Amino acid sequence: MTSATAHSMNLDPNFLNLIEEATSVRHHPQVHELIGRLATIYELSSVAYVGVNLPGPAGGNRYVSTTFLPDWINRYNDQNYWQLPVLKQGFSSILPIDWGKFDVTRPPLRRFFGEAVEFGVGRHGLSFPVRGRYGEKALLSVSSNMPLGKWIRFMPFWTRDFQILAFHIHQMVLRAEGHRDPKIKLSPRELECLKWSAAGKSAGEIGTILSLSEKTVRFYQDLARRKLDAKNLTHAVAKLYSLDLL
Repeated sequence: MTSATAHSMNLDPNFLNLIEEATSVRHHPQVHELIGRLATIYELSSVAYVGVNLPGPAGGNRYVSTTFLPDWINRYNDQNYWQLPVLKQGFSSILPIDWGKFDVTRPPLRRFFGEAVEFGVGRHGLSFPVRGRYGEKALLSVSSNMPLGKWIRFMPFWTRDFQILAFHIHQMVLRAEGHRDPKIKLSPRELECLKWSAAGKSAGEIGTILSLSEKTVRFYQDLARRKLDAKNLTHAVAKLYSLDLL
């Protein structure tokens, strides 16, 4: 079963495996290989990562890893499609972008999306912005040719997964570029609360196990989430896996 078909609130093994693999990546060929695996696991037409102003010894320039065909990359560059809102809005946004929201009645966008389909990019797409702590920006874009009804059905699950995966892919690229983050230290209580969350326990259940109030459990969870720079509790648990803290 692929991650696209996992409708449970539990973390999907494919999702966790991708995070674990991303954490072990240190070299550029591995980056491109994992981007390709991401497309295969989620049954996507294409995946593209673009990062700019990256920190680290090799940073400062644009970094691109994509499953796009070379012909589409050449066409994209020749036509200066990077000037269209798809990429520009992505770098300026903080929320996921549904390509279906763009006004395709405008001739430039109609031509762009029409050609994208011809070159196998996919009819439907989502882009996930990443704002780095060092001023860098990145965008993970995924696309699919699946029927519209199926795409709409899967979008909530993909949005959940890819918001988190976008962060880990960005961290993977930073490591390949030679950047290293400082160590993250959680207190024993913070770690315990997140570990029980990873086991599927609610804050109330964790409080009973650890002899703490539910409010105190949530306090420790929030402290850990902020230390991990995670968007939510699910993201924090995923980062625990990626940092090998579980």
